[in-house]
Amino acid sequence: MATNHRFQRLSTHLLSGILAALLAFGSPATAQTRSPKRGLAYGYHSAADLQALAPGLSWWYNWASVPEAGAAGVYAGLGFDYVPMQWGATLGSGTVTASQLAANIPNGARYLLGFNEPNFLDQANLTPNQAAALWPVLETVARQRNLQLVAPAVNYCGNCVVQNGVTYYSPVQYLDAFFAACPSCQVDYIAVHTYVCEERYLREKIGELKKYNKPIWLTEFACGDMPAAQISPAVQQKYMLDAVNYLEKEPAVFRYAWFSGRNGQIPNINLLGASGQLTALGQEYVGRPVGWEPGRLTPVAVTASSSETTSLNASNATDHDINTRWGSVFADPQYLQLDFGALQNFTRVQLSWEAAHALDYQIQTSPDGLYWTPIQTVINSDGGLDNLTGLTARGRYLRLYGTRRATTYGYSLWEIEVFGSPAGTTTATRPADADALRLYPNPAETELHIALPTNARLQSLAVVDALGRTVLTSRPTPDGVLNIAALPTGLYVVRATTTGQRQLTQRFTKR
Repeated sequence: MATNHRFQRLSTHLLSGILAALLAFGSPATAQTRSPKRGLAYGYHSAADLQALAPGLSWWYNWASVPEAGAAGVYAGLGFDYVPMQWGATLGSGTVTASQLAANIPNGARYLLGFNEPNFLDQANLTPNQAAALWPVLETVARQRNLQLVAPAVNYCGNCVVQNGVTYYSPVQYLDAFFAACPSCQVDYIAVHTYVCEERYLREKIGELKKYNKPIWLTEFACGDMPAAQISPAVQQKYMLDAVNYLEKEPAVFRYAWFSGRNGQIPNINLLGASGQLTALGQEYVGRPVGWEPGRLTPVAVTASSSETTSLNASNATDHDINTRWGSVFADPQYLQLDFGALQNFTRVQLSWEAAHALDYQIQTSPDGLYWTPIQTVINSDGGLDNLTGLTARGRYLRLYGTRRATTYGYSLWEIEVFGSPAGTTTATRPADADALRLYPNPAETELHIALPTNARLQSLAVVDALGRTVLTSRPTPDGVLNIAALPTGLYVVRATTTGQRQLTQRFTKR
């Protein structure tokens, strides 16, 4: 394994920004099962290290074709998958041969990783044509040992290989040339490294590789592309939480590996302290949930105050697809409303924000969709993953109500996940007709007839829009007709106060 110069190129990456202070999270969610995706790039494991990592991780690699001595005798019994790699053009004292590489690979291996950052002069240092010329050696080993092959692991570089006058800076640029030189080569997976510090940039890097229509291995990642003084423990933890939430739910990603176990080249990245001891970051990484968590409540309807376009509609935020999102118009306030059809006990809400997130917002509940009670207020959110734990609330409806945007764009949310349990089969009920405020026709276009309960007399009346703003205070005519022609199309609530100070409400739709 050659890693002495792993991060000489970090200063060449300019894709990340400075993250805000870490939003307080609840205690790490306990992984219900070991993640089949989650792994570690590290080559100095002790047996105790693997035991500490085993509850949440399923694989590791060490940039070599044989496991390190401390792990070799124990990993199989712990259910760990060791993945060998052919690092570069050589093995031992000369150019790699199929017989030599095949002899190194331990029994039970299922995959073989290709060359390590071949477009870097200080890593594997192979042009696309050179990598393609060597690839048949890996194919021979794969046939002999029944392995699947993972493409050369590429990254954006500053000190890069040159072929025919072309400098290969980007992963896609290199892989395109590699596949052009090796069109019939066996490549079962694509591999990539990235050290960006925000989840939105990680999405971009994964998105670039989807063009190859192959599952993706992210074989090195951590926050490294910032000045070292700015990579605090909070910044590193924030990125890890956001990234793992995305990677677990991204169907294009087959496996991913944090860099690293113990390493001093990037601040605050270590998952391991003393032998067998997890750092605070290591505990977070091991304990992250696996995939889409069980126990999520499913709404029967999802609505929003607005959508920027028809493709950014409200239902995208609850569709179990981390690549679709709800986006509002560019104004404050806005809301996203979930109707669960019956009363629920709410205990946790998890929000996966796009870059255009809410700075300030509330989580609100309601039994009837008319009166709302805040159960959590968030000020100065830093976006990404907001995991709101320890909630104790009940309602049929839950609403995300944004009051201040982080950008000039709208509110943009990849997914809202609500956890809890049914509170029973009782649904929100309306008063008996004799005691109800009646509105007709409903929906209405220009005139709305208002009928109070028997013997009730109107003292005041207000029409409130879906954002809670009073938009009309006119009194109806003596025969109970209210002119609503000037109101925009949408959902409204009539709030009537009687002379006996009774508060009556009813919804109507303006067409």
